[in-house]
Amino acid sequence: MPFMEEVIKQKLQHALGQEQLLIVMNQINKKLLAGGSYKKSLDLVFDSLDLVIPYDRIGIALLEGEGDEARLCMKWVRSKIAVTHLNVSYSAPVKGSSLGNILATGSPRIMNDLIEYSSKFPASLSTKLILKDGIRSSFTCPLKSGNQNIGVVFFSSCHPDTYQKEHIGKYVEIADELSMIVDYGRLRQDSEDSKEQMENLSMVLHDLRSPLGTIQGFAAASVDEPWFQNVDPEGKAVFDIFLRNSKYMFDLLNELTEIGELERQPEALKFEAVNLITFYNEMAHFGRILAEPKDISFTTTEITGAVNNVFFDRHKIRRVLDNLFSNAIKYSNRGSEICFKAECCPSRLTFSVTDKGQGIPASEQPKLFRRFGKTSVRPTEGETSTGLGLAIAKEIVQQHSGGISMSSVSGSGSTFTFWIPLTPSKDFM
Repeated sequence: MPFMEEVIKQKLQHALGQEQLLIVMNQINKKLLAGGSYKKSLDLVFDSLDLVIPYDRIGIALLEGEGDEARLCMKWVRSKIAVTHLNVSYSAPVKGSSLGNILATGSPRIMNDLIEYSSKFPASLSTKLILKDGIRSSFTCPLKSGNQNIGVVFFSSCHPDTYQKEHIGKYVEIADELSMIVDYGRLRQDSEDSKEQMENLSMVLHDLRSPLGTIQGFAAASVDEPWFQNVDPEGKAVFDIFLRNSKYMFDLLNELTEIGELERQPEALKFEAVNLITFYNEMAHFGRILAEPKDISFTTTEITGAVNNVFFDRHKIRRVLDNLFSNAIKYSNRGSEICFKAECCPSRLTFSVTDKGQGIPASEQPKLFRRFGKTSVRPTEGETSTGLGLAIAKEIVQQHSGGISMSSVSGSGSTFTFWIPLTPSKDFM
């Protein structure tokens, strides 16, 4: 009878523990979704799981570096007793450490007599330090992100023989939950760091644009001044290099600013009803003006399946076509031809720009649409290219829920095509 009572008691404790674990994890998920700090979520774990598992201290160490340079660095510690010696300032190399085996195998480890362990392995500095903090036994579990071990969690007790094999399942379950919290926290921190870097970069770009724009403006105006005609040919050549490079730098700053703004404010599209035929004719006229200095024939065809009004951000789609026109002209030979087409089908609007220029080698085509994705193909008359225009075009098209692609044969020209829905999704209505 006493045996049955003990069994019932253990089952009741287990059930209460499971219920408490579910309650805690539900609270953590709510905090994380609400934008709470992942370290505060870890604090909630520490404060709430006494009914589930025994511990006096929980610590988390994460991997930093790779290969022989990899280290385990303490990132978070909570304890019911003073943490003086082994705290968040501690890190140690993985190579040659007993923790390396835990990370390699993914298997947890029980150490129920740290005094005895320290006497057998006196070189273990972490064991000496945690003993000074009053810890006598520990249970160590790997933390995972997908199939990759990213660190370890230490459950520690002031008493020896605290952890038994029957605890493994429960601790591994909790370690899995902690892994998700840590992984989420790291992703969020990376995102915040990236956002801060982009904001700092935006400020730098803004500060550079003004003086560089002034320099470019004065340089461009100087060419038309009477005194410039008296400059010797060598001086004019130097001035031309200066003017061309200042223009390139100014264009680069503008495009870096533009792609940064597109990424920071992807929702800032201004959809409006656009008369397709009017828009198409305006863009065709613009293309002819751009092509005229190189005596390039800019042709169009009648819109297939034309409809009266379509819905998109007029300014942004003009930006995409401006880029495709400019690229086609830059990489085409003088006196060649470019064809601009538009086509409507029941659900989408497609634009294409075809040139008869140099084409792009198949091996280099994957570079396109990436930032600074330049190929070995050079503009035919020394025009500048930042390598950002197609990346900007792709970003704009994708924000319209569309797609962009290209086809090319080296030596025979290229066709760049993009499509957008005829009407925006409900998210933009």
